Order: sequence, then structure tokens, then C-alpha cells
Amino acid sequence: MTDQNFHEHELSLQNKMGMREQIDTLTERLMHDEMPDQHRAFFAGLEYIFLGTVGEDEKPYASVLTGSAGFVSSADAKTLTITKPADDRNPAFASLAVGSPVSVLGIDLSNRRRNRMHGKISRIDKDGFDITVSQSYGNCPKYISTRAIADRIQSPEGAEATERDELSTEDIDLITKSDTFFIASHHLDGSGQPYEGSDISHRGGNPGFIHVEGPGRFIVPDYKGNNLFNTIGNLVSNSAAALLFVDFETGDLLHINAAAAIIEDDVAIAAYPGAKRLISFNVLHVRRTEAGIGLRWQLLKPSPVNPEL
Repeated sequence: MTDQNFHEHELSLQNKMGMREQIDTLTERLMHDEMPDQHRAFFAGLEYIFLGTVGEDEKPYASVLTGSAGFVSSADAKTLTITKPADDRNPAFASLAVGSPVSVLGIDLSNRRRNRMHGKISRIDKDGFDITVSQSYGNCPKYISTRAIADRIQSPEGAEATERDELSTEDIDLITKSDTFFIASHHLDGSGQPYEGSDISHRGGNPGFIHVEGPGRFIVPDYKGNNLFNTIGNLVSNSAAALLFVDFETGDLLHINAAAAIIEDDVAIAAYPGAKRLISFNVLHVRRTEAGIGLRWQLLKPSPVNPEL
């Protein structure tokens, strides 16, 4: 059995869906307590990775880090090293400390390959940080649109982030045109410890799949995934969520902290083709950085499995 790989809320959802036996077989084959060589090589070839972290304020953060290929490396199968110096504009760095949990999503948008890793910070200094790996596994390419890096430019020095308590018109425009976002969440265990089960996941669909009800609330359909229920299991335990939207053409970054709620109402779900459930997000805080990263992407092909709207 592989129950030790999941917390009780993930296990409950897996059982509810009748997926436990299948997941045991899957995780026994694919889930590791260290990085396989192919994962180490994969991370080393990336120019961008996504992090899920938890701050001292107990809020989750979803962030993207960029650098030349090789800025992520591994001296051994239990250690992932990020050598890029901390960027003060990135809210993730305020939450990094030795011993704090971190989740890593490595994704290559050019071929839709992705691998995930969970661990804890074991070293941090001005030159970067190390993560000691506790869990490493691959994910299928579902809902990932294919993109190629079109340009690499220097992000403006001293670019200022704007912060507010609700979405602006420009924020709503970015969300409604997006086919991709990233969500960070974490589990609250029985003793009330807030740092268990840190996770960051990719979410995708055709542009318009996210319904913005107003500057303070939006709804996202939850499509069929790998049935591990990492994100949903965390949100059942703890409503705190962090979302990251990337404007792939301009490099703008939109960070949103929100309170999430799972909607199981069949009538509401029926309005979203392909949805298994819905997630509503009540916006708590918004941070937008213009040209926050120097990479620019060109869309090549939407994911072929995105449900039609």
C-alpha cells in the first residue's frame, strides 16, 4: 500500500472515486523518495520552474523562477539546487527558510512534459538554495498547451509590483484570456500544523474556461486529472490558495491569494462542459508585476484534450 504518500483528505477523495487500488499500482511504479536520473536531467535542462511555498504568515505562494539552462541542478538524487540569486520582486523568497516545505513543478511547455517534486529547504543564501527531496514523480501532459520560447529579454530593473485587494480590469482580461495557470496549496494536519502537503499544480483549459463573476470572485472547472487529488485534497483541508497567471506574451505576472471552496452541485457543474466539480475563489490579495520575467512564449498548439466551451 502507498497510503504514506498521501494525507487523509487525498485518501478520502481517492476512495470516494474508487481509485485506491489503481493509485497504489500507479504510485508504486512512478512515485519515488528521490529523483530518478531522468528527472535530474529534465530539471537541469529547464529555463523556468514553478514553486509552491508557505510563508511565515501561513499563506501559500505560487511563483515562477527563470534562468539559463543549468540554473537548476542536482549533485545527488536527494538534492535539488536552485542557483539563481533571489529576486526581491518575487514573493516566494520571503517565505523561504531552512526547514520550510516547498513543492517544485518542472514543466517543458515545448513538449508538454512535466515532473513534480516535494521536499524541504536545507540551505539558503544569497546565491540560491537547496531542496532535500522527499517525493518525486511524473505527471501526464493533460491540458498543457504547447508553447515555444520566442524571446529572452532582460526584465526591467526595479520593476515595481502593484498590490490591491481585488482584481482590476486588466487582471480580469488576463484571467479570461488565459489557457493556463498554476495553483499552490497546502494541507493542515490534525495537530493544526500548516506546512504539510505543500503542492503546486498546473491547470489548463481553452481560453474562457475561467468564469470571472466580478473583481472579488471567479470560478474554475476542475477537469478529470490523475486522480491523486493533491490540490483538491489540500483545499478540502485548508481553503488558502495561491494562483499564478503568466502573460506569456508580455512576461507580466499576476499573483492572487484567495479562499477556495469546492462546489459539488450538479446543476452548477453542468454549466461547465467536462467539469467534475468546480472551485470558487474569493480574492483576498492581488499582486501584479509588469514584465516580471524575461521569457516570452509563442503559442504553438492548444492542448488537444481541453473540453470545448
